[in-house]
Amino acid sequence: MVYCDFTQPSNGPNLQKFIGYEDVKSTTVNFYVQKDTPFSTVGTQIPFEVEVVNTGNAMDAATGIFTAPVKGTYFFTFTGHAHFQGGAFSVLETLSVNLYLNGNVIGTSLVGETHDLHNQPSPLALQSTLSLAAGDQVWIQIQSLTAGVTLYDDSNHLTHFNGCLLEQDFS
Repeated sequence: MVYCDFTQPSNGPNLQKFIGYEDVKSTTVNFYVQKDTPFSTVGTQIPFEVEVVNTGNAMDAATGIFTAPVKGTYFFTFTGHAHFQGGAFSVLETLSVNLYLNGNVIGTSLVGETHDLHNQPSPLALQSTLSLAAGDQVWIQIQSLTAGVTLYDDSNHLTHFNGCLLEQDFS
């Protein structure tokens, strides 16, 4: 909403002066979900076991799918923890995740390691700001991984996904 100051100087017509902008939302939407178990299934939405916040109930943690309840601009962030098994030979091990909007890839995060160490951990992250229509669906899924690599998690909740409605579009 734009606030205006209408003033009428003594010597002329009404003048309009813009004072500021206020973000107006009729719906509050935000979520924060976490994993607490490892996951390594390629080509399916990543499910989340822990629902910390789900204001607006737009996130289905069990399926990992967020469904936009209203048209607007949304911000999403994902952080994961890749677990590389390592071994006696220096081999490239990788984990790649994609952010999807209605089945189309919007962004990708890839982490890889070449090492001889066993049980090597590495973080990966992905953020995106998207204009969504009501009913659009957003999720994260593993695109690819090397044999033995997992999206690791435990009670420390190293993998999490969150999002929020930044600005509702009333047009």
